[in-house]
Amino acid sequence: MFHCRSISHHRAPLAIREQLSLTPAQQAQWLAQQTDVEVAILSTCNRLELYAHVPAKRQMDALWASLLSQRGINPADLAAQTVSLAGPDVAGHLFRVSCGLESMALGEPQILGQVTQAYEQAHARATAGAALSLLFRSAIHAAKRVHTETTIGHGATSVGSLGIAKAEQALGPLARHKVVVLGAGEMAQTIVKALVQRNVRDITLVSRTYENARHLAAEWQVGARPITELKEALVQADVLFTTSNAPFTILAREDLEPVMVIREGRSLCIVDIALPRDVDPAVADIPGVCLHDLDGLQRVIETNQAERQAVIPVVERIIEAEQSAFWDDYHGRMVAPTIRKLRERAEQVRQAELSRVYRRLPPDSERERLLFDQFSHRFMNKMLHQLTLNLKAKAGKEDSALLVAVAQDLFGLEDNV
Repeated sequence: MFHCRSISHHRAPLAIREQLSLTPAQQAQWLAQQTDVEVAILSTCNRLELYAHVPAKRQMDALWASLLSQRGINPADLAAQTVSLAGPDVAGHLFRVSCGLESMALGEPQILGQVTQAYEQAHARATAGAALSLLFRSAIHAAKRVHTETTIGHGATSVGSLGIAKAEQALGPLARHKVVVLGAGEMAQTIVKALVQRNVRDITLVSRTYENARHLAAEWQVGARPITELKEALVQADVLFTTSNAPFTILAREDLEPVMVIREGRSLCIVDIALPRDVDPAVADIPGVCLHDLDGLQRVIETNQAERQAVIPVVERIIEAEQSAFWDDYHGRMVAPTIRKLRERAEQVRQAELSRVYRRLPPDSERERLLFDQFSHRFMNKMLHQLTLNLKAKAGKEDSALLVAVAQDLFGLEDNV
């Protein structure tokens, strides 16, 4: 059965979500420790979700507890913020997440890439078996249809673009200002690309991994400095975007207060879109500093989604159709081993009976042997045809597991089918 545990921006504030942030290395390490189980992790700035295909709820509980232990957290402490799903609800949830219906910014396309990465990561660690692979591939396919056939993602306000808009509200067009981007990952690249498209040229990338910053800076023809020169860069900057995946706060109040003294009254706009936060919230109390974080951006996003709301019914119809196709495929695959074993058993019986008949025929009766073989093969297929159709048709019912068990028992099939 499919299971999911989810903690997202719908129930958990930023202060809790940042405690759950797992680096790609931490996710890969945990997945590598899981054996003989199907699991995948979806970790973004707005959600931590664990998907699994396991027989019992207690196994899912153990997996969830193990994952949260990576951050030293007891699942009971986050019970109020945790959504637990099982069976068809898991598929419905992943389809909605992949299509952007559960995103902070309704319809934003970035989540599709994150879901794809979650699947690819699980597949690379051999934790995405047949069932989980089918679920994720189906959800990804549905999301691609949604973005191709509807306008849900048209004009969608991503966290990055809204962060830039907030900075422009405070400072005016950023083309006239000096911008520092902290980080050199995917979000940093998104920010730099959007800034360059706005004709912002005075951009400096600062990263804990200087080589990554230099590489990204060369790609977009902007500046780069090591993390040790962050304070010097901030003395000149008008706006700072923080996007790093550091597991700790990079800028505390005591770090920025001396910088603001040197700036002699020039204001500094900071947009912190990192998770965990790169900037201590206390920084907002420093005179001259304007700080925006993910929770603040979420409130703005929620007021700007009315236009895309109208497309939701169309998106949900696509999701419904794709889910139906997924379950047909899934249940068909569930009974496929039983059908295969049934046909193998029938073929064994047919061959045994043919051998008995052949021993009674004269040595030169090749034509008769061929007729017996053709007749028995057609007879076997006709006898199994309706049975096969019934098994496939009833595979999606609630008692499908019982149906398979009865079929195995009636026809003497192996218990491990």
